[in-house]
Amino acid sequence: MSVKRKLPKQISKSIKDIYYPAKPAINFRDHNQIFNDAKRSNFQGQFDDFPVEPIDSTIKTREQARKVFDKVYYPLKVIVPPKLRKAIGIQEMVFKTYKGKRNCIRYYTKSKFLTRKQCALLYLDEDIRSVYGFTINDKPMTDSNLLRYLQMVGELERKADKLSSKSQQEYSAYREMSPPFKTNPDGSRKPMVIQMGVNSYMERNKINNPVKIIDTHVTKEQLKIYDFANLGAILSELNITAQEGLDYICKYLNKNRNIKRKHTEDRELSRGATALKNLVDFYKAEVKRTTALKLDKPKTKIFGYKELMNSPQYETYCQQSNEPQLRGYESFCKWIKKRLNTINKLK
Repeated sequence: MSVKRKLPKQISKSIKDIYYPAKPAINFRDHNQIFNDAKRSNFQGQFDDFPVEPIDSTIKTREQARKVFDKVYYPLKVIVPPKLRKAIGIQEMVFKTYKGKRNCIRYYTKSKFLTRKQCALLYLDEDIRSVYGFTINDKPMTDSNLLRYLQMVGELERKADKLSSKSQQEYSAYREMSPPFKTNPDGSRKPMVIQMGVNSYMERNKINNPVKIIDTHVTKEQLKIYDFANLGAILSELNITAQEGLDYICKYLNKNRNIKRKHTEDRELSRGATALKNLVDFYKAEVKRTTALKLDKPKTKIFGYKELMNSPQYETYCQQSNEPQLRGYESFCKWIKKRLNTINKLK
């Protein structure tokens, strides 16, 4: 078989050895090196012209899968031609990609959500899915389908029978530590987090579902948060992802300038932010300089807030801190006094 693409140097050299046996024998590489070289060659497209075969015969659930899904395609394995097997070091192999595309299990369904039978099939295929990867309608599993699948897995585990006494004890302990997510018909739900004060908080505020903390935390009693692990668990109870939590915080702070300043300037100053410190240092240096100069030249005006407000240093500070440049003298006086108090407290 003629190979259209140019093979790597080490493979080309080995192919010559096959066709010219008078040359010295090949030095075989170790097992891991052979597979690493094969993966690298496949990534470079060296196996694109080699014959391929589906791995269906190795999948026990293939017939059942094609009954519950509209279509199922399993990965292809590359078959190395006999004359090249000794040079390449393998006879066949299932690569993660083939011709630049993902070489994984592809499930296709016309249903908007996975059915119970489809979830059960995915549960049976868990081992092969973890090896080859999979897509559903050429996309990763959505959050809604993942939730349905996890609920189905819980049901399958609860129906497991013929467990030994030891396995049964381990199974019971696991279920106690990992209770299934349940919502009662009346909309109530007990929180899954423990020892974080959520249960007692819900009892005091007479709410039957942790998602209602969203309202009571603002209008009634504030739920105490002690660390970021605690915060993550609470956000999970409120059905808020980590990304959503960050988005909500940044949007809120961006609309509340005074609260934003506490995080972006006051607390940031203690971490080494220098914009405000440079402005205050300039102000104090000018006050000291003009005060000393006034001893020799009595007509000298001592540097004050009005001079600072009109200085290029204040304009530079506003550009660095992304704050609006105040032009009202009274507003500026209140503003600079708060900044001076902030630095004094840090000292």
